[in-house]
Amino acid sequence: MLSSSIKRYLGFLLFLTLLVIGIRTYKTYGVSWDEREQRTIGMVSYNYLTHGDNTLRHYSNNVYGVGVELPLVLVEKVLGMNDMRSIFWMRHLLTHLLFLFGALAFFLLIDDLYKNKLLATIGFLMLVAMPLIYTHSFYNTKDVPFLSVYIICYWLCYRAFRKNTLGAYLLLGIACGYLTNIRIMGILLIGCICLFFLTDYLLSKPNLVKRRQIRKSFWIFLGAAFLTLYITWPFLYNNPFQNFADAFKNMSKHGWEGVLLFNGQNIKSTAIPWNYAIIWFCISTPLVFLLAGLTGIIILAWRFVHKPLFFLTDIKARNQSLFAIGFFQPLVSVIIFHSVIFDAWRHLYFIYPSFVLLAIYALDILFKTSLKWGYVLVMLGGIAMSAGFMFSNYPYENIYFNALAGSQQQEGLRKRWELDYWGNSFKQVLEHIAKSDTSKNIEIAVSQPSVLFNICMLDPKDSIRFKHVGYTEKAEKAAYFITGYRNHPDDYPFQGKAVYSIEVENSSIATIFKAKR
Repeated sequence: MLSSSIKRYLGFLLFLTLLVIGIRTYKTYGVSWDEREQRTIGMVSYNYLTHGDNTLRHYSNNVYGVGVELPLVLVEKVLGMNDMRSIFWMRHLLTHLLFLFGALAFFLLIDDLYKNKLLATIGFLMLVAMPLIYTHSFYNTKDVPFLSVYIICYWLCYRAFRKNTLGAYLLLGIACGYLTNIRIMGILLIGCICLFFLTDYLLSKPNLVKRRQIRKSFWIFLGAAFLTLYITWPFLYNNPFQNFADAFKNMSKHGWEGVLLFNGQNIKSTAIPWNYAIIWFCISTPLVFLLAGLTGIIILAWRFVHKPLFFLTDIKARNQSLFAIGFFQPLVSVIIFHSVIFDAWRHLYFIYPSFVLLAIYALDILFKTSLKWGYVLVMLGGIAMSAGFMFSNYPYENIYFNALAGSQQQEGLRKRWELDYWGNSFKQVLEHIAKSDTSKNIEIAVSQPSVLFNICMLDPKDSIRFKHVGYTEKAEKAAYFITGYRNHPDDYPFQGKAVYSIEVENSSIATIFKAKR
């Protein structure tokens, strides 16, 4: 049995353990396809605030929030950082740190809801042992920060309605405003919280004093949310209402003209099937986690049908309704509005904590049966298997698929699904060439720009040796041709000249071809 002091600080001990691991590993991860542009998004807003540079007004990506990007640029400027290698290391570490704070809030939320450290620990581990999301927590400054702050908002929401103080609602509003700055989808959570206020207001009809208090709390929450959103998002300064409307419209209609590999078929990114995100969610979530979450959904649906009012009025129970909405509503919105979702389901990573919370809801019920320890062993076994995959395949934990994805025999996954679509593994590919080839100049041809993005992550004495001579059509004229398999899942015609390949689950994710001797 754990001592009382360890139990009391268990969440912080888990946080510190993951922090140590993160500090020891954050320099390993390469630069993702979007990271340079994400930094530019923050830099444009920084220049607008500090130098009055109006580039922001006509910048093509000005509709994206800067809740994470602007603070990262501020840190970069305060520290006087000029070396891109150090800048990306800093970004990876701080982005991961935000994820760990989200994981800590997740532990505290579950512990607050159920007063059960075992459930809180399992929930924490289901979050950090999710291979796809954990890996993205270093280099994805869009989707994982949004997930992390979403969790924090969930926790603050429960505490605000339980404490029912103006200060708690003020803090919740600030958090929700900041969340919406990261991704405008945060407005959906604000809408759900407004429904909580409306429910309480309608049920308090005979009590005028309580109604007055609810109105005051509501306006403090809503005012704090939109004031925070406005202050932290320079794009809104010039024309807040119109610019916000433009950003919201872009959320559902944003398109990227490209081709995606989906279950062995090449499909246009603007014509994905309605179940695209659902299938990706199912094949990239550990099966034990998937089963637990589905069990929670079934139990909650059954109970809600029999006692719907209870799940709208009870402070604790209606959080389960909020989690269900947080999981299903984005999926339904994507289907209804035909929103463009690409790169697997990364735009919807924020629904995963809601799914885990529904799993915890089921486990809370199952743990009260005589088979409690059997369920505990199943969950811990699933967590251990997922963590084992992450350890064995580090730093390519994002290439995770469960048995539902189909054959994992030689190159089976590569020819059915997108693998390293952001090209982070190119860092290790370049390091391999730099170590094995002592030439003063190393000419390379590449299949995609993300190879070049990772040159800056090498030791400076190695990075200056690489010379880019062109893309795939110039492959035969370079010393090496470096490729991932995005948009090209098939073998290359000079497959026999491969000198190095990174493989995960028997599928190649990046390969070096010796293009000339």
